[in-house]
Amino acid sequence: WLNHSLFHSISVSFAISRSPLSNSAQIMALLPPMLHFAFFLASLRARAAVLGSKSSFLQGTVLSHDSLPTSAQTKPLLGCHSLTNSGGKSSWEQTYHAAAEVLCANKRNRPYMEVFLDSRFVQQYSNFYGPDGWVDRAWVNFVQADQRGDYFGLLTQRLVDSIHRHSAYPIIVVNFGKGAVPDLEPKRFPRLILLHARGLTEGISFNFNKLRAVLFSHVKTGASLDSDMMMVGRHADQLLQRTEEEVTESYPWPMMPTHFLTRDPREAGKGLSNHLLYNCVGCPTPTMRWGQAQPSWTFWSLPFFARWWGAKLAQRSEQGVDTSSIGEDEDLLNVALWREGATKAWCMYQMGGVGFVWENYFPEHAPGPSPFYGDPRFFPHGVPLGFFFSHAEKELGKVDQALEMLERHRNTTASPPKAFFHMMKFYDTFAQLKADHPDLKCTL
Repeated sequence: WLNHSLFHSISVSFAISRSPLSNSAQIMALLPPMLHFAFFLASLRARAAVLGSKSSFLQGTVLSHDSLPTSAQTKPLLGCHSLTNSGGKSSWEQTYHAAAEVLCANKRNRPYMEVFLDSRFVQQYSNFYGPDGWVDRAWVNFVQADQRGDYFGLLTQRLVDSIHRHSAYPIIVVNFGKGAVPDLEPKRFPRLILLHARGLTEGISFNFNKLRAVLFSHVKTGASLDSDMMMVGRHADQLLQRTEEEVTESYPWPMMPTHFLTRDPREAGKGLSNHLLYNCVGCPTPTMRWGQAQPSWTFWSLPFFARWWGAKLAQRSEQGVDTSSIGEDEDLLNVALWREGATKAWCMYQMGGVGFVWENYFPEHAPGPSPFYGDPRFFPHGVPLGFFFSHAEKELGKVDQALEMLERHRNTTASPPKAFFHMMKFYDTFAQLKADHPDLKCTL
C-alpha cells in the first residue's frame, strides 16, 4: 500500500507539472494523492505516541511557573480553583462552568487548566475583555515558539499581521511553550492578546492544544486559526457573525469548513481522487462531509469541547468511540460531531497556499476543474468556496508577497474582488450563490 501511494503521488505530480492549470490549482490537485502518503506516516507516528503513553498524558504534574514564560503574570486568569457556583450567572459563565467541571474533576488536569495573561499585554486585555473576563468576538490561535526568529513564531506573526490589516476583531494567541513568542510585540499589534498555559507532556499531538485554546480564550464567539493561515480581506469577518447565528442553545455544536478530502467509508472503492478512508474503533456513520480543523463556536459549544477533550485525556471511550485510537484533533472533532448528530458545516473558505491571491482571486480565474472536490453524497456538483483565508503556505516570502498585494488593492478605490465561487462562477455575496444553488449542504 505504501509503495502504491508513493508511486501514485509521484505519477500525479509529473502529470500535473505539465497541466495548464494555475499553480494554486496544481497544488490543490496534488494534495489528495500526497496526503494519502503523509496521512499514512502521520497515523503511524500518532498511534505509536498514543500507545506508548497509555497510563496518563499528565504525569509528573508540577504546580509552578517553571514551565511558563517569565512574562506570564503570577496569578492565573482562569483555573479550577476559581470555579464558583454558576447559579444566577450569565449563560456563557454557566456553560464554561459546566465544561470546566468535566476537566477539573481529575486532579491531574488542574495545572493544565490554568491560563495566564502576558504582563506586556495588560492594556490590550482591558481594551477587549469585559469586566466579566469575556470577549464578545475574536480569532483564536495556539502556538509554541520559544525563540525570536522561530519559524512558527514568524508564521504566527504574519497571521496576526493579516488580522490587523483586515479584521475589526482581536486575535488571541494562546502560547503553550516556555518562551513568550518573542516575534509577537505588543506595540506593533494593538489588537493582539497573548496568553500562556502549560504545555502537555509528550505522548499526545501538540495539535490538541487547539481544543484547550478554545476553552482558555473565554470568547463568546470565536474561530480557530492555524499559524500558517492568512486573512484575505475584511469580508472574512462575517464568519464570526454567521457563527453567532448558526451555533445556538438549540444547536450547540461547533462548525468546521468543508475539507477538500472526503473520508467517508461509504465512498471507498469508488475511484474518487479526493477520497482518503478514515475509520476508527466505534466510528459512527458520517452525518456530513469531513471538515478541516478550524472550528468556529459560541459559548454554547464549550461543553462539547470539554466532553471530548476530557475523554481523550483520559483515553476512554466517549459515546461508544474509543478516543485512545484517535491521533489528531481534526479526527477527534469530526468523529465527535458525527457521533452527536451534527449536520451544519461551512463551505470551504481556505485555499492551499497563497498563490490563489494573484492566480484566482483577483483575476477571477477558476481555482480548479468542475466539480471542485465533489463527492456523490454531499457535494455532487463540487464544494462552494469563499476566499476568506489561505492555509498551509510554508514560504514566508510568499506570505509577505500576498500581504503586500492585498494591501495595495485595499488602498485603492477599486471594487473588491468577488469573494465566492461555485460551479465555475464567481459571486459578490454568498446570498447570490445560495440563490442559484438553494440545496447546498454547507453555508457561509
